[in-house]
Amino acid sequence: MNHEEWLARAEIYALGALDGEDLTLFEAHLASGCSSCETRLRETQETLTLLPRSRTPLAPPPAVKARLLAQIAGEASRPQEKRLPGWLSWGVGAGALVAASLLIVLGWNLSVTRQEMQRLKNQVAALGDEVNQQQEVVRFLSDPQVRFVQLAGLAPSPAATGRLLWNPVKHAGLFLSSGLPPTPSGKAYELWAIAGSEPVPAGVFTVDQGGRVLYRLPPLPETKTFDKFAVTLEPASGVPKPSGAMYLLGSL
Repeated sequence: MNHEEWLARAEIYALGALDGEDLTLFEAHLASGCSSCETRLRETQETLTLLPRSRTPLAPPPAVKARLLAQIAGEASRPQEKRLPGWLSWGVGAGALVAASLLIVLGWNLSVTRQEMQRLKNQVAALGDEVNQQQEVVRFLSDPQVRFVQLAGLAPSPAATGRLLWNPVKHAGLFLSSGLPPTPSGKAYELWAIAGSEPVPAGVFTVDQGGRVLYRLPPLPETKTFDKFAVTLEPASGVPKPSGAMYLLGSL
């Protein structure tokens, strides 16, 4: 989580709208002594005290407060040809300020709400993808013919790992990796099924920011007996024979 996200949570925390894991994580972050978040929280709480107490508190960022103060200063410096009675002038001015404040704050809050809704939608979509991937792995593992192949990281990325669920009867496989470097532009990782000394292309893939992928192998020749599997970095379209650096290698 970058620091801008912590600052955004400081504002939501001031509203009392953080809960669950977000609340626990933010309070732990605050307790670590983050002066920026403490300042943002204090500024937001101070801004909330300016709003009518009968309204549900809504927290604008500090920039909104600055805009309001600048607007008030501009109104005060403007010459007035006719003055209303003191109490009426004060009432109209205060009412206009409250209305303007609420419009700005409500507009900002609507923007934040939309951003949070989009963030939640993205999280739900990611969780849905993860559940689908787990279900696919479970279905694949339900076949008793499936073998497990561990692929170890080589010199370009020793910390990388790969796991292949391989069905030698159906010549079908499901490949999982973690720790591979981000895929360079114009490049892709290519998986190889090796029969003796003959490598057969088994498809290209890219990885996410964590170097992870869940990849189902395309149909492979059933006339060959594959005993090794490898991953190399190749042009994005793939190549018929390995030409790039080898990142992972494993044997049955």
